[in-house]
Amino acid sequence: MKIHQWPYVRTRVPPELQKQIAREAAKNRRSINSETLVVLEKHYAEIKKTEEAQPGSTPSSVSQQ
Repeated sequence: MKIHQWPYVRTRVPPELQKQIAREAAKNRRSINSETLVVLEKHYAEIKKTEEAQPGSTPSSVSQQ
């Protein structure tokens, strides 16, 4: 699926979180959208890794950050 075919998602975030994302995006030479995707992908990869390390665990048993 091409990127322009991805679902469009609007999200409200607190101003301080938006500023933090924008700072990190600039530091990493990414758009805010790309930075947000990287952060989400890393977060869910870590959850998956944790679940695989703990046989029998479910998403609800993994602590949320």
